[in-house]
Amino acid sequence: MLVAQHQTVQEQFTRTAEAFSRYAARDTPEILAERVEFAEPAPDDFALDVACGPGKFVLALARRVRFARGLDLTAEMLRQARAFQKQASVGNAAFDLGEAERLPYASDTFDMVSCQFAFHHLPRPEAALQEMARVARPDGRLLLVDSVGPEDEAVSAWHNEIERLRDPSHTVTLNVRSFAALFEAQGLAIVKQTIRNRPRSFNQWMLRAGIKPSDTRYQAVRRALEDSMPGDRAGFSARVSSDDLEIVHQEGMFLLSKHVR
Repeated sequence: MLVAQHQTVQEQFTRTAEAFSRYAARDTPEILAERVEFAEPAPDDFALDVACGPGKFVLALARRVRFARGLDLTAEMLRQARAFQKQASVGNAAFDLGEAERLPYASDTFDMVSCQFAFHHLPRPEAALQEMARVARPDGRLLLVDSVGPEDEAVSAWHNEIERLRDPSHTVTLNVRSFAALFEAQGLAIVKQTIRNRPRSFNQWMLRAGIKPSDTRYQAVRRALEDSMPGDRAGFSARVSSDDLEIVHQEGMFLLSKHVR
């Protein structure tokens, strides 16, 4: 199952690397700055971002720490990251190819380990979190950022069905209770957390997945989303906006420690 899912992720993000890099709303300067501040970086930190994608967070973080590494499963995403690094003239960063569930680093290496918007692509997020905790130093911090799913089971099922229809590499969007249970199982303490509502353009959300309005999949996802709008049965808070739809993703940010402070 793990190998098959890795192949699906690689296929999806190899195909959409350029579009993802261009349309990812998560990587606006304002949101990046907010995320960096939430992580509480220190000048001497050695940092790792797991499933770094095009590396925007790594490069933003590098300006605040001693050195920042990014790791991703998809070579094309790393090509984008290195191109952005060259454009930004950031010298204290590097990017590696590898798997979140088998990090190629020694235990107790990093002051901060982060992972953003990847857990909903992982068949075994607990394995990735265990590895993140392993490579973090005993007094280190873990930052996890991801979409947060609906608590209601029926709403969650429709929500994830629409997500998978848009992106076949999607597994499941965890809700707040599931995240808390995951952290507890790994012996991690929540230092702080926040949930943000992030409005999105449906059209740009689809373009980020490499899907144009003329594509059959675009029509299928839009139809499913519009069908869910009465009573917000898929939890996207969707509304019509001219020829577009506005949707809302809930985004959770969790700062964790290996020991209770």
